[in-house]
Amino acid sequence: MKFKLFLILFTFSIIKILGTGQQPDKIIINNKEYDLLNNPLDAYFEKHPDDHPIYGPKIRKKTEKELMIPFSTSNYRGYIATFKIENNTLSLVDLKLLDLDSGKDRYISVFKKIFGDRKVDLNYSGILVIPTGELLESAHFGYSYLYDKYHLMTIQRDAVIKEKELNKDEFIRFKVDQFKAYKNTEEYKTEVKNHLKSWNGDKKFELSRKNTRGMSKKEIAQLKKEYEFPPSEEHINNFLFVLINPDFVIIDY
Repeated sequence: MKFKLFLILFTFSIIKILGTGQQPDKIIINNKEYDLLNNPLDAYFEKHPDDHPIYGPKIRKKTEKELMIPFSTSNYRGYIATFKIENNTLSLVDLKLLDLDSGKDRYISVFKKIFGDRKVDLNYSGILVIPTGELLESAHFGYSYLYDKYHLMTIQRDAVIKEKELNKDEFIRFKVDQFKAYKNTEEYKTEVKNHLKSWNGDKKFELSRKNTRGMSKKEIAQLKKEYEFPPSEEHINNFLFVLINPDFVIIDY
């Protein structure tokens, strides 16, 4: 599939109304804190579920209060992690959880409760995306923000092996190239299958008697027309291009 820049930007504009922007993790570089448009702990928690601040056993005990999950539409993770680059090494220096008792959007550190004094080996490999310039567009959908400058860092098992400053146009080209490489992965195939499965589920419900009861024949005909064909490859790719952050796909830039 050939990506067209105008189509990407059009898709970016359309999805502004589809979701909520997410509170990013943070990263400290040369004693300055930046937003981080990646979540390196996702892969870590898959391998170390007991360290998860919400679903692991170290913070929440098996009580009725366990059902009170710190959740916000602006932070589906429920936590904010802070990382640091020091001596060309990526490390985790803090982990904060939404404080349910405060009644406000306030976060408290749970790093010591989970990790104590031990060093956390993230074993992260991927490309970190750090916005360093002015915000140009905010799609309010995941991390679909557009800045005029970015700092990219390629990490291999927590070690920085490459870094580079990119402007907006260079960053868009990087995202397109990374997505093309992502399409060759098993993760991409899984996401496509899940998207089609979700579409079929929606179709089954939307066209069910329960849902169409009370609709006019014209309304039902229009609904059937909307579900006449499954989403095209181009539609799915444009959706995944904005939704998915394939930071594990390492390419040159």
